[in-house]
Amino acid sequence: MRVRFIKIEDPEKIKYKINWQISYDRFPLTIDQEYTVYAIEYTEESRVNFFILDESGNTYPQNYPSEFFQITDSKMSKYWEGFTGKENYPTEPLFPNLITFKEWKNNKYFEEEMMDNIGNANIIFKKYQNLINNEFPDSQLKNAISMDKNWVMCPNCDNAWQTDNINGIIECPKCHIKQNNPHYI
Repeated sequence: MRVRFIKIEDPEKIKYKINWQISYDRFPLTIDQEYTVYAIEYTEESRVNFFILDESGNTYPQNYPSEFFQITDSKMSKYWEGFTGKENYPTEPLFPNLITFKEWKNNKYFEEEMMDNIGNANIIFKKYQNLINNEFPDSQLKNAISMDKNWVMCPNCDNAWQTDNINGIIECPKCHIKQNNPHYI
């Protein structure tokens, strides 16, 4: 799932609370920039937050109020507990709830463990970050060129290779440029 951070005229009119309460104009986010959603939080107050990697330099995602975003790709990840990758946001909300990968969903301290670099939390997140980032095609990337059943060619370096990768994004083994998989279904 991908979202775009949008300009809000009167952000103070939107009631929100995030873990590290700062004002909207100080969010480490760029207006009109797209971000990947790694978790969706339905709070006890019936609010919806998106966990994204912002530009603060942290290696773990932070939660932001959904009202500050426009959904650009509503496909929910197959790596999220209980989802197949064919569902679209929004789903029937259950408050409170956390939609994310199983290790995070089943450990109420996982977010704190990522922040404090405890145990394997950051390693686990990095694994899912890579899987989720490459799961669906990205409109900001070029498409690899389909040559035959499982053969593709890189539009950057003209390298051709065989791939059985079913993800939306593949990486050229020669120049390491990420591109959309033309065989993605």
